[in-house]
Amino acid sequence: MGYLNEAQQAGSVHIPQLAAQVEKQGGPGGWGQLMGILGLWLRFRGFRAEEFYTYALWRKDLPHSFLREFQTGDERRAFNEALQMPERGPPTEAIRDKVVTERLLSAAGLPVTRTLAAFGPATYADDIRHLRNAAEITEFLSDPAHFPLFGKPRFGTYAHGAAAMTACDAATGTLRFLTGKDVPAAGLAAEIVADWEKGYIFQPFYRMHPVLTAHLGAAMASVRICTLRTDDGVVPYYAVVRIPAKKAMHDGDAFGTRVWGLIDPGTGRIDKLSNLRNPMGPAITHWLNPDEPLLGLTMPDWQAAVAACLRAHDVFPGHGIIGWDVFLTEDGPLLNEANSNPGHVYQVAAARGLRNPDLEPMYQRALAHARRINAEDGVTRLPRL
Repeated sequence: MGYLNEAQQAGSVHIPQLAAQVEKQGGPGGWGQLMGILGLWLRFRGFRAEEFYTYALWRKDLPHSFLREFQTGDERRAFNEALQMPERGPPTEAIRDKVVTERLLSAAGLPVTRTLAAFGPATYADDIRHLRNAAEITEFLSDPAHFPLFGKPRFGTYAHGAAAMTACDAATGTLRFLTGKDVPAAGLAAEIVADWEKGYIFQPFYRMHPVLTAHLGAAMASVRICTLRTDDGVVPYYAVVRIPAKKAMHDGDAFGTRVWGLIDPGTGRIDKLSNLRNPMGPAITHWLNPDEPLLGLTMPDWQAAVAACLRAHDVFPGHGIIGWDVFLTEDGPLLNEANSNPGHVYQVAAARGLRNPDLEPMYQRALAHARRINAEDGVTRLPRL
């Protein structure tokens, strides 16, 4: 039995199911959808069928500007890699490794989430307990002093394999997920060893600031703050809050409606809320609190969170763009992860293409900076945009 595969299952794309849903929403039939997907595949490099549904590209009222400014997943990779300055280091592998990222940020004096224990290859950090096998993982998960706890793969994205655990019962050998589900510690440990041999880490289950908990619930809603490196230094690019689905353990892939909020990077105000599967759909103003709107809320400790991301970007001078996952906790902002190839959640949250007139000048400044640095360093093999 899989205890950690729900996010991966929820993130799987089922085109027939999405196609039927579009028809129920008054969209085109199967043949019309097929022709629409084919036309976009011919127009955009690397266009994938699921993007037709994720961005509601079937809607007749889709703004004309959206497709002019839209960026596919494949285009996004070249878009991001064009900003890399490989001679300046650290390498991208350091960002992909959550433990190494944590160590580098902590050494720079930045507020960062803390790994308590890790399974897999040696962590090279004295304060992280190294779990070598299923028995040691089980022992760790059977100690009530470690809870509440959050586990996730050392490498990986979309919260696949992640779980929030609120308590354990040493007498029965079980632990409880945030969803209320009871799981055998030994069974969970065996699954981690079998499926995540490259590494799995355990951190405290951090609590959100009370202002956010009232709207978003118990699961952590991380904030993606994307930063760019330009000749004028590191600058904020965009910001999005990823709201967990109701009854979910985290803000990654999950069953149920998921909403993302566009945040004004300068003020921390939530300016727009969008349904992940229908960003062009009806306006969303509230989430869990029916009496107070989430739309228009100013995120707590916002200036400190942005400042931490700007400082953290200087730890990775070889990267022109980084997407930071930030926890706005009851004790202040914490940097949780860094992404060297951010997926640009902006397009869903804003219901707008990334390459729009407001953001494009910033990107061009970052691109010019990267090209100048690479020319100085003798780097000639650059990604083609």
